[in-house]
Amino acid sequence: MNIGIIVHSQTGHTHSVARKLMEKLIAAGHSANLERVTSVGNVHPGAKDIQLETRPEVDTYDALVFGAPVYGFSLSPVIASYLSQLVSLTSKKVACVVTQFFPFPWMGGNRAIGQMKEICESKGAEVLGSAVVNWSSLHRNRQIIESVDRLSGLF
Repeated sequence: MNIGIIVHSQTGHTHSVARKLMEKLIAAGHSANLERVTSVGNVHPGAKDIQLETRPEVDTYDALVFGAPVYGFSLSPVIASYLSQLVSLTSKKVACVVTQFFPFPWMGGNRAIGQMKEICESKGAEVLGSAVVNWSSLHRNRQIIESVDRLSGLF
């Protein structure tokens, strides 16, 4: 399966999780490509009218993984803007992952996943699963391994 992993990563945390996922998918025999969504200038929580510098195409992929950090207890406005601008995700299988500073998923991660899932489903995607990695958790490395294993097993 040809899988696109499309992430917005401000600090590199989300990107590092996405790289591990890409390696796991390739080891399982999939074709996987990691692409970044970037904005023009810095974007703060709640920002509107975001200008995107890079907008990866999704048409060539059989399945997609979208990843982003949590901003102010919500989904990164950069990935939210990118997803909202996609014309269609019809017949695409999708997984979602977010990284957040706070130690518990209920501190923004669950909400961000819900927002990402809602946008993807509104575009016709079938969301297969999701993961939240809590960056300040003492169990972060285990969370990353478990998230990568769970998400890679969806495809």
